[in-house]
Amino acid sequence: MTRLVKLIALTLSLTTGAVSSVYAAQKVQNNEKAINQIQTSVEQQQFDDSTLEKFTVAMYAVQDVAKEFEVKLQQEQSTEKQQQLQANAREAMVDEIKQAGLEVKTYTTIAQLVRQDEALRQRVMNIVNDQDNS
Repeated sequence: MTRLVKLIALTLSLTTGAVSSVYAAQKVQNNEKAINQIQTSVEQQQFDDSTLEKFTVAMYAVQDVAKEFEVKLQQEQSTEKQQQLQANAREAMVDEIKQAGLEVKTYTTIAQLVRQDEALRQRVMNIVNDQDNS
């Protein structure tokens, strides 16, 4: 369980920047209202196993992207190039989430809820264990 919680915390912190960049072009006030409405809507729905499976696939893919770019960031001295690498990493993470079949908003909401909801966390852990045993 600890491994999963750490992994979710990592992916949540990494995708928070990705979500921020996705919404950066919108006005701040409208953005906050839209995010709150979407998050409330997503939180109210029950996530089926298929969605949670997509989440776990995306979670591992985001973790792989984070590891790849972390090495590159540590090797880079230029602040400008580091910022570009971070932008590239966020873009790659968003792509991975979408390739897994999820919207970034849904992915982020599930990650937040898994940290708070023991039953949901257990369901995700069961899916992870099933994937590991396959």
